[in-house]
Amino acid sequence: MTVRRPVRSASVAGIRRRGQHSLAPEHLGEATAAATVAVVVGGVALTITGIGMVAMGLTVGSRYTSDPPPDVGSLMVLPTVAGLLVLLLGIALTAGGIAVFASVRRARIATGVLAAVAAGLGALGTVVAMTSAPADAVLAIALTLAALVFGVAAILLLRPRR
Repeated sequence: MTVRRPVRSASVAGIRRRGQHSLAPEHLGEATAAATVAVVVGGVALTITGIGMVAMGLTVGSRYTSDPPPDVGSLMVLPTVAGLLVLLLGIALTAGGIAVFASVRRARIATGVLAAVAAGLGALGTVVAMTSAPADAVLAIALTLAALVFGVAAILLLRPRR
């Protein structure tokens, strides 16, 4: 009876790969895959928010039943334009996250930059929410968390591959 010796791996990386039981795509890794999921979820949330902002901006005139103000048309411009910009950012983040999962070339860089822009806008929104006349602490906390999530996702997506 012969005893077979176990076949050794040529490198430590080969050992890790065989023993790795992960749902994350191999080209991303655990942390980057989680960050990409967060970007996709945040992108969907921004898309829904953008649609709501556009709908609110377009229906400003219907809130006045009897005597609307003379400049009701100008009241709808800012929410509509801001809603369209939020909608575009949300769609871009969602598409970028899906492209990262699909291993599209340079998708990590583009999605990382978009996540960094979203983090910066979230931080700016936090400052605006807290410096407004009636400060809104709940909105500021939500924007701070969004800025933190998008910031960490940007760092993980923009770091060089190992």
